Amino acid sequence: MDSSGNVYVADVHNHRIRKITSADRIEDRVVNTIASSGERGFADGSGAEAQFDHPFGVAVDSSGNVYVAELATTASGRSRRQIIENRTVSTIASSGERGFADGSGTEAEFYGPHGVAVDSSDNVYVADGNNHRIRKIEYKVP
Repeated sequence: MDSSGNVYVADVHNHRIRKITSADRIEDRVVNTIASSGERGFADGSGAEAQFDHPFGVAVDSSGNVYVAELATTASGRSRRQIIENRTVSTIASSGERGFADGSGTEAEFYGPHGVAVDSSDNVYVADGNNHRIRKIEYKVP
């Protein structure tokens, strides 16, 4: 959830990130796709240009940036960031190779990230499922 009470969902098998707007009555809540056309793949980009391969976890920082742990069944998995204002998706950590490696940006390797969390200082953590580790991504929004 973000600070306004909106809920973000990783729609795993539809390869989309969705937002459910906050409202007192369920009839007034709206579900919108904020990233991806629904076509399975990997592409950074804006809105429907972005592609995900089984996004699994979603977290929101204090500025409203959305972070996604992407399982990526055909590769290692990635940690990606979605900027709400312009709906641009960018990869913040992953080499695209399956494995375990610490490092900056594309030097890092994951194997099945399942979840993502953001703490009160906006530090990003990823549950790297098949490596049985919780990983901290040293990343600050530019």
